Amino acid sequence: MSDGATLDTPDISSTSTSATPAADPVLDHIEFFVADLEATVGQLSLGYGLQVLVPPTRGSRRGDHRSALLGRGRIRLLLTQALSGDHPARSYVERHGDGVADIALRVADARAAHAELLSRGAVEVSPPRDEDGCVTAAVAGFGDVVHTLVERRPGGAADRLPGLPAPRPLTAGDPVGLLNVDHFAVCLPLGELTSTASFYTDVFAMPVVFKERIEVGPMGMDSAVVQSRGGELTFTLIEPMPGARAGQIESFLADHGGAGVQHVAFATEDIAHSVGAMGGLGVPFLSTPSTYYDLLTARLTPLRHSVDRLRELSVLVDEDHDGQLFQIFTRSVHPRGTFFFEVIERIRARTFGSNNIRALYEAIELQRAAKGQAE
Repeated sequence: MSDGATLDTPDISSTSTSATPAADPVLDHIEFFVADLEATVGQLSLGYGLQVLVPPTRGSRRGDHRSALLGRGRIRLLLTQALSGDHPARSYVERHGDGVADIALRVADARAAHAELLSRGAVEVSPPRDEDGCVTAAVAGFGDVVHTLVERRPGGAADRLPGLPAPRPLTAGDPVGLLNVDHFAVCLPLGELTSTASFYTDVFAMPVVFKERIEVGPMGMDSAVVQSRGGELTFTLIEPMPGARAGQIESFLADHGGAGVQHVAFATEDIAHSVGAMGGLGVPFLSTPSTYYDLLTARLTPLRHSVDRLRELSVLVDEDHDGQLFQIFTRSVHPRGTFFFEVIERIRARTFGSNNIRALYEAIELQRAAKGQAE
């Protein structure tokens, strides 16, 4: 880890550990608000190997939107396009472009969890509602991102969401091998890192497990990682470093229009297979300078995958005290150049790879510079 990086062990004694409905958040699904539902379904199903569980369907609740549900492993993505100006997806897309609007959490009792979160300081977005065998309620998160609490009645269809038909069952034959969501990377304006981390610690009982300052020449960022106690939900919170030259974080905030999810990381058991398959299906990835691999063996010996294979795929590798991680970032195809995905394989590693974070930062700066020259 670079200078200034710290890995924190949660102080379990400092926060209630009672088995309350909101004590240990678990991801249920991610909702993206999009401008073109069919195009996004095609991109994610073809390139990322996600199965269409519910095809594009007009929402039955108000009829002012269309949604589709995609999934694979434990990944569930709900894609929603507004059909009228009254649906929140319309104003979201106008402000931010396509992006993550809702990080929904699975709970045993939505009413009790909602009341508990409000008592801890959360802001209500919508009260509990019972529909289609589900009870849902929502509270504010960061920026325009909300957290919907999802409770499914016993005996109901797995993954059922209000307003949509029961999803199709997952089928065999996954061509890519993405398993679950490893973490969310969240960009915040300068000065909001501490308060946002405190919000998740105080309201959702997610302790800060990692802190770091990354400096690349005159640019830099500060980060803090909050994680649920079971490790099922992880937010990497990032803000610009005070006094640094404007870089990718400031660019995201300006182009996105405020705080938001910069990328979603998908976990895999075999990154070489997943990245090779995704590349063959047309997913573009950020490239890594060849010198990175020339110097790699002086720093570590990969526990899996040859250096030549990593170089071929532009996959990064780093290690911490617990193990190694392999990761790569897709090239943003967002019209504003803001959102992208990550693919990550962990071999016991708990952190996020200081050298890899720096390499990501440098790669994105190169992409931004190339885009500027092209314009």
